Amino acid sequence: MKRLALLLSVLAIALFAACGERADEATPTPVEDTDEAAMAEVTITNGLEAWDIYFILIDPSDEMWSEDHLGADILAPGESFTIEIEEGTWDMMVEDEDGDTYTLWQVEIGPEGYQWNVTLDDLDSDWGDDEYFAQVIETGEGSTYIAITNDLQGWDIYWVYVDPTGSPWSDDLMGSDILYQDDQLIVRVDPGTYDIQVEDEDGDTYTLWEVEVDAAGFEWFVTLDDMDPMSGDEIVEGVSLETGEGIAPVTIVNDLGGWDIHYVFVDPSDGPWGDDRLGADILTGSSDITVWVDPGTYDIRVQDVDDDTYTVWGIDVDENGYEWAVTLADMD
Repeated sequence: MKRLALLLSVLAIALFAACGERADEATPTPVEDTDEAAMAEVTITNGLEAWDIYFILIDPSDEMWSEDHLGADILAPGESFTIEIEEGTWDMMVEDEDGDTYTLWQVEIGPEGYQWNVTLDDLDSDWGDDEYFAQVIETGEGSTYIAITNDLQGWDIYWVYVDPTGSPWSDDLMGSDILYQDDQLIVRVDPGTYDIQVEDEDGDTYTLWEVEVDAAGFEWFVTLDDMDPMSGDEIVEGVSLETGEGIAPVTIVNDLGGWDIHYVFVDPSDGPWGDDRLGADILTGSSDITVWVDPGTYDIRVQDVDDDTYTVWGIDVDENGYEWAVTLADMD
């Protein structure tokens, strides 16, 4: 009986061992994940002397800027900030307490990581606090560049022309693109002398003539102060115009201060108003026009840039002529 019990015990142990082996075979052995991205440390040090850093942006070069990494912290001069990121190509930007930005583009981050001591030499061009939302468009070929930045405070630039001085305007360089506020167009050119013109959404033009561009390049922040006076019209400044036929001169001087005169009419008092005597010209505050007429009685009217009119009636004009310095007090 003891031998039978022993045999049964041995058989039970063997069956248990066999079941254990099958259970082990059914459970796969975990495989270590070898596809984990390689990481590297990036350290940014505030070397701005007296300016604190308030924001730090670090993002892959093929993506938009995301959130600030500093959060509520501030990086004082001499302090450093370290972040661990994946190896690859990254853009980095910091913004100081004055809203000035400092940017590095397409930085290759390898196993050794990267260290950036931000100094005033790294300051971006003065495009405003929202620079990192601006786009940069490049076109052309050459060893130097012309950089055009929209600083028109709300007016978009639709057309850009860059041509060697003395050549006619060629094709628009913007194509289907638009330069919004703070956007920049970089035109690659060879050193030389160029004329540059941009046109905004309202058709107003802004032109620079005979710009010398050397190996250091040229930058133009287009502002409203650069607007061509009455785009498309010929502005005559500081000279005297003459028109008409006759022996009696009627001279009209623009003494309106800051308002240009766009139309001038000099016609016999017994007739209707005739043609505008200025044509495509405009009288600025430093210009005058002389209309030669036959002696007689004339009505004289001018119209300014705001369409306000100034009129004198029944003026007797003899061979000695007549001169009228138009002032705001003469407004109809």
